[in-house]
Amino acid sequence: MLFRIVAHRFLSATLAATLAPVVVAAPAHALSKMASTLLCADLPAATGTPEEAAKALIEAQAAFDDRKDAAKAEQGLLAYDKALAGKPEDVATRIKAARLYYLVADGYWRLKGEAKQDQMVAGFEKGMAHAAAAIAVASPTLKKKICSGAPMAEVVAAIDERALEPTYWFATHMGKYGLAKDLLEVLSNKDLIFAMMAKLQSLKPDYYWYAPDRYLASYYTKVPFPEGDPARSFAHFSASIKGAPQYLATYNLMAELYTVRAATKIDPRAAKCAMGAKKVDGAAAPKVHPCRTLFESLLRTVINAKLDAVPELVAEHAVEKRKAEALLKDVDTFFPAE
Repeated sequence: MLFRIVAHRFLSATLAATLAPVVVAAPAHALSKMASTLLCADLPAATGTPEEAAKALIEAQAAFDDRKDAAKAEQGLLAYDKALAGKPEDVATRIKAARLYYLVADGYWRLKGEAKQDQMVAGFEKGMAHAAAAIAVASPTLKKKICSGAPMAEVVAAIDERALEPTYWFATHMGKYGLAKDLLEVLSNKDLIFAMMAKLQSLKPDYYWYAPDRYLASYYTKVPFPEGDPARSFAHFSASIKGAPQYLATYNLMAELYTVRAATKIDPRAAKCAMGAKKVDGAAAPKVHPCRTLFESLLRTVINAKLDAVPELVAEHAVEKRKAEALLKDVDTFFPAE
């Protein structure tokens, strides 16, 4: 099973009914309609009773704690949506909901293939919507700057510690949503995505197991379009792995996104799969390309890692192990024989 992201249909009716945003003027920045709509929506009015919201939140938190069970994690999504309907301004709960949506969409639904493709795309949008609402509450100034079309420098200046978490989860879901829809979606939002992640890296480079470097590494495999910047991608992946060697998703991302693309640019006689690696003078090309060797090494690192090495990531790492196993089975597809 390949973990390449393909275009999917979007479940607009379901999401519109769930989110019910009130849209204000779209920003002047080159953003997609989707990103503009979510970022510039008014916070929904509270519905239901406080008691119902409190009960739903207890259910949601229990599901989050037991998210290694896919069925319970999916139930948790509904509970979070219900809890936040009653208390829409709860930033911390919005972040938890966005994180759970990411696990379910990028993990459980993606692993089920075409049967869950529509739900995966919808899940990324829902996660993006929760993060956008968190931005509106945590940093109204940032929202105003984006939605008024302020210069990017002013947008970046408005990103502070209060906006760090919601900004990260918004950009993460936005990137995954874009890749799942089409490249145009990615290109429409790339400037804001880059600005957000670059600022987060300067604010807190170790956030969520060195996530800014991990995100920028993935970004540079695609941008500048169409070739990307493999050297920068390698540098950011390396920095993220060095900073958080226990975080398994980075190895999978580097294997799938970097090594496959780098293989077309690196001489097979190079000592390693890195931009600028020295050639082995006078030697014939080896039977195994160094990028394939790195691909396999990265994935075996994930497969061989102890699942409970990071107790708070057991659910996420169980998913990454399954991804690594599937990717490794497809090594000949990624690196076909010459």
